[in-house]
Formats: sequence, C-alpha cells, structure tokens
Amino acid sequence: MEIEMFEQGRSMVVAPEGPRLDAEAAPAFREALLDAIDRGHGKLIIDLNSVDFIDSSGLGALVTAFKRLKGADHDGDIRLANVHPPVSSVLEIIRLNRVFTKYPSLDDAVQSYD
Repeated sequence: MEIEMFEQGRSMVVAPEGPRLDAEAAPAFREALLDAIDRGHGKLIIDLNSVDFIDSSGLGALVTAFKRLKGADHDGDIRLANVHPPVSSVLEIIRLNRVFTKYPSLDDAVQSYD
C-alpha cells in the first residue's frame, strides 16, 4: 500500500492509497504514523478518502498512533477526514468515534487545527 504524506496548514496529512486498511496494509500505515509523530508532527489528519474497509489491524494502527501522541513527550491529536460510511459504521460500533473526530473534507479537518 502506498501512503501519501504531506503538510497542509499546520498539520501533517497521512493518506493511505487503497480501498482496504487491513492486516496487509496496517503495518506500513502504522509505521508511517509513528514516523510522523517521532519527527515531531503532533497535528495529524488521516485522509481516508480512498479507504472503504478497515479491520482491527487498521484500527489498531490508529489507536497505537493515538497512544504515542498522548505519551509523555508528545502532545497532539489525530483527526479523520473523508470517512466513508462503512468505515464510519465500524468506528461507531466500537466507539472509536468518541476518540477520533471526523470531518467531511480534508479542508475542514485542516481548519479545525487553526
């Protein structure tokens, strides 16, 4: 899986390119998130525009990154943009919608950090 990463405004956008964020794609996704955090990016936006499916591995990558951000040396947040209904349903079922704020567009997520 390719993962596009770029700065927009005061945030780092991480955009997995592919329809599935599953056990095959999650390790690379997790490493990209942790690398961004370790390089000092605390305001992360995950652009899920191309993701139609997420499983426990993909969710685990998000939670691992969130825990790293909330750790002793980091202060930040993860916000989600362009979340498709199937992914949104999974987030709601396991109540991660209470942890990760969703925005309808990347621009809205970027503006939320201002």
